[in-house]
Amino acid sequence: MEKRQPQSGEVAAALGGLWLGLAGVVFSHLWSTVDPAGSKPALLKLGIWIPGWWGIGPFAGKETVGLAMWLGGWLALHFLLRRREVPVRPAATLFVIGFGFILILAWPPVYHALLGWPPGLPE
Repeated sequence: MEKRQPQSGEVAAALGGLWLGLAGVVFSHLWSTVDPAGSKPALLKLGIWIPGWWGIGPFAGKETVGLAMWLGGWLALHFLLRRREVPVRPAATLFVIGFGFILILAWPPVYHALLGWPPGLPE
């Protein structure tokens, strides 16, 4: 029996799906920072399927957005790239650069500088 080797497209799809999930969590957090009154009900509604969601509040919705983007992005990219040979080194480099960008964007001094402080308050 011949053992199937994973295609490089599948590896790139997994990295892309992971990046999309991280981006979903960070961008939903930025949305809740910019528009807390508008985002909180929607994020609470999204997170009610998580056990103990009331204890973590809108973060349950942020987790749901991240999970949906991770799984949906991974699935979509998997079917797009599964039979293709994708250079793994550039895909991994792009993932690391994107991961660093997301981490920097999630750092409060950075997004407060971009969105103003305190964001969401009338001027």
